[in-house]
Amino acid sequence: MNPPRQPGPGHSQPGQLARVLSPAQLAAADALSSYYEKGGNPPTDAFSALGFEDGLAIQCEMQRRAVAVGTVQAGWKVGLTSDRARAAAGIDDRPFGHVNRVLSSPADIPSAEINKVTVEPEMFFVIGKRIAGHGVDPASVPERISAVCAGYEINEARVAVEGNLAMLVADNLTNWAIVRGSGADAPPAAELDRCVVTVLCDGEERFSCTAADEVDNPYLSIARLAATLHRHGLALEPGQCVITGAYARFRAEAGQHWITDYSGIGAVEALVA
Repeated sequence: MNPPRQPGPGHSQPGQLARVLSPAQLAAADALSSYYEKGGNPPTDAFSALGFEDGLAIQCEMQRRAVAVGTVQAGWKVGLTSDRARAAAGIDDRPFGHVNRVLSSPADIPSAEINKVTVEPEMFFVIGKRIAGHGVDPASVPERISAVCAGYEINEARVAVEGNLAMLVADNLTNWAIVRGSGADAPPAAELDRCVVTVLCDGEERFSCTAADEVDNPYLSIARLAATLHRHGLALEPGQCVITGAYARFRAEAGQHWITDYSGIGAVEALVA
């Protein structure tokens, strides 16, 4: 396998704060950088004594280094947006991931360049007004959203984390890119919960669900994301995009054509090359 790559450039420019890392966090960031560049064995030992907040701090450092060499951030992802995922992780929190690549639907996905590529249907939000702080009321979020769209997250297995939450978080929660489909104005929270998500692959239905059956309400997730970002001196800025949790996950293969419809919102397509 070729050495993993850090996520590539995006399309809008956020602020990035330089923060002081502990020696253990810095050593882990250096080890992860070396792994990205050279491959070899994943830096499991460097992360063995680290936890969730360490992983977030290291992810911010990895992003700072990427920005320093030209990466431009486009937005965020929020993780652990279902009771099932939080129970598996053993924490009640919402990690962030930096999004550095946004593709327009229909998107071409170069599967030969992405290790074990997966496609995940997720709602895609565009921030219209700044959302910041640890006490954001979810009811205030819709008025700060300029659009909600059908979306995909494209993920890459860069590091075999083997249950190490700190390394999973530091590795940007496996994000490679997100895809923006068609959309609409931000609806009330209840409408998002009633949205039916239907996934087709090569014309065959592979999955369908009502949104609330699989993930938290996205406005709640965005409010919780703002709280996590606040702990690290960050916020959701106008023009940034956010994805709010996967309804399903599919291993993608070359030649596949994925289409997902979000009732009342829009549709998104991805062609896997």
